[in-house]
Amino acid sequence: MPIQSNLLYLQSLALRCSASFLSYLLEHLPQLEHLSYTQTDPWLPEQHPLRYGDNNSAHIDLTSENDEQHQQHKVGDPIVIEVTWSQNDFLLHTIPSLQIVTNPLVSTQSSPVRKQIFDNLAQLNAEYVRYAAWFPYPKLAVAELDPPSDLLQCGNVGESYSVKLSCEQGGGVISSVDFASYGTASGACGQMKQGTCHAATSLEVVQKACIGQKECSVTASPTVFGDPCFGTHKRLLVQIQCNPPQNNTYWDFTYLDPSFKDFLAATNGHSRIIMFSTQPVWLFKLDTPHIYPDNASNVDWGYPQGTELIDDTMQALGDYYGRLTAWYTRGGFFDEYGRKHVSNYAYNWDYTEIFNEIEGEHQMSVEYYTRAYDAVIQGIRRHTNNTEMKYVGLAHGGHNEFDRYRYFLNHSNHAPGIPLDMISYHFYASSTSRIDPLSYEAFFPQLDTFTTEITQIENIRKALSPETRTTIDELGIILPDDNNPNAPQFPLIFWNAGAAYYAYAWAKIARQSIDVVGHSQLVGYPNLPNLQLEPQFPSVAMLNWITGEGTAKYWTSKLLIDTADIDNDQAVITRTTDVGEINVFSQAFVRKNRQRWVLIVNKRFTNVDVLLPGCTGGTIQIVNEASGFGPPIETKLMEDRITLSPFAVAVVHMPNGELSI
Repeated sequence: MPIQSNLLYLQSLALRCSASFLSYLLEHLPQLEHLSYTQTDPWLPEQHPLRYGDNNSAHIDLTSENDEQHQQHKVGDPIVIEVTWSQNDFLLHTIPSLQIVTNPLVSTQSSPVRKQIFDNLAQLNAEYVRYAAWFPYPKLAVAELDPPSDLLQCGNVGESYSVKLSCEQGGGVISSVDFASYGTASGACGQMKQGTCHAATSLEVVQKACIGQKECSVTASPTVFGDPCFGTHKRLLVQIQCNPPQNNTYWDFTYLDPSFKDFLAATNGHSRIIMFSTQPVWLFKLDTPHIYPDNASNVDWGYPQGTELIDDTMQALGDYYGRLTAWYTRGGFFDEYGRKHVSNYAYNWDYTEIFNEIEGEHQMSVEYYTRAYDAVIQGIRRHTNNTEMKYVGLAHGGHNEFDRYRYFLNHSNHAPGIPLDMISYHFYASSTSRIDPLSYEAFFPQLDTFTTEITQIENIRKALSPETRTTIDELGIILPDDNNPNAPQFPLIFWNAGAAYYAYAWAKIARQSIDVVGHSQLVGYPNLPNLQLEPQFPSVAMLNWITGEGTAKYWTSKLLIDTADIDNDQAVITRTTDVGEINVFSQAFVRKNRQRWVLIVNKRFTNVDVLLPGCTGGTIQIVNEASGFGPPIETKLMEDRITLSPFAVAVVHMPNGELSI
């Protein structure tokens, strides 16, 4: 019998089965080997002829150590939620949102869940979703991976990939092959040189395939060139010229367009933040050219090399982003040699975010980044004539570096006419263990510490640039060893812990009237050998990477998006008998039509009972272990006492009635 996919994260199980079936289970669900087994007496009568046969299924309880801890770790008396419905606390202004980051599951045609990803994104109806084209997959993030090369045209590919050369843009043919080497050659276009390993047939093979042709393709393979150094990884480097002469650029939107178009369709009608964060590495001073992966699905954590731009005026940097933006918003652009590249796209979006975690990627000082920020805006305006576009700056990943905010938010440090529309920064919680749910309780006090940092950043912003808005556009959890291919899979309850953490974070940050809090992130995954994908932060994922279904994190985000009426709901004074909010967080809201709702978050890996006076007759929507990969469970409340399972998130819609004043 087949094993259902929803058993893959099984942690506890009670069943009656034969010894042979138990062996079958262990073969197909190896994680059960880590569970404890308690075998009770067979239930068949003593006199039954099959009582001692293999077909007499014994009752077997399988319980993980985590589940045993869960049972021992309980909170006593119900916690009373005390709401003063007539006393306003703050106006709800903070928009719950999320980010989606380009990776192979999102961006490649071979992804088995790509359709589900964008369908789920559309169903969220979220505002200010952040699209992050990020560096680990250069072909998915950079539109011009190689620098313009004037009259020379070059190709550089690894084994089993093909160099593709063309003179069609200039209406000519390939007239000469200046360089060809299959082996260990290196160097940029115009500076290529043979290595210690070189196939003597290289030039002849390429000349035969290409001379006189409008275009040609040559595969880097020992079948084509012979093997000049067995066991050594080889590349094929080629340099040609065209007749008539042709200036050459390497703009290529093959891998960028599909996922970006899907994103724009899924978020149509909503505000969004677009971030092509990765600058072409060839814009920076490097000793040797960086070789990026030939396969768009292969990860390259070392791509952001260099700390100093070749062009110190930063105009070339601005031009890159200007042309990239014009491709999607103005139907195309003129390249470095004045040739028109046509897309026919005329998309619009609200905000462009400039770079990501600048203190880590290219190690930019805030002074250097501020110049680059200005240059990118000037470049976009130069190539699009769009002065209405708004911008997000900083995307800061470090903490307590308040001088960076003081410098960037000081308008005198920017060029004239440069707007400071919005700033962004990030926060990720973690734990000491990937697999121990008790350790997940540490997420919440870490968030409390972060809110103190928010207060200080807000003080700086209000003093220097009060009109500037704020998006915390990466707020999530990264568990230990997240990108280790051999890291153990976290238990299913983690999805609930992550959901509770985001709901808690959103509500706590809302007290400071931050504009947007983005859940990070829609798609991550562990090692997926069947798809030949290395891990990409599985603990940040909001969707099941096998089925594309929403996890508790996704459904909690949707619950908040659907429930919160931004700039209309009024938070009211909410207290509990839980001193210090160790176990439960709650916040009540009143709508303009006087309807009332209460957010309740269980911060513990145990059942917690709460008492919400007056909720009987209302309804509860709850995301918990029982809701699994489905939407919140909705139930009518028959009493004021509510039991919250571990890390549950609930929205209680109070019954209609006059508010007591």
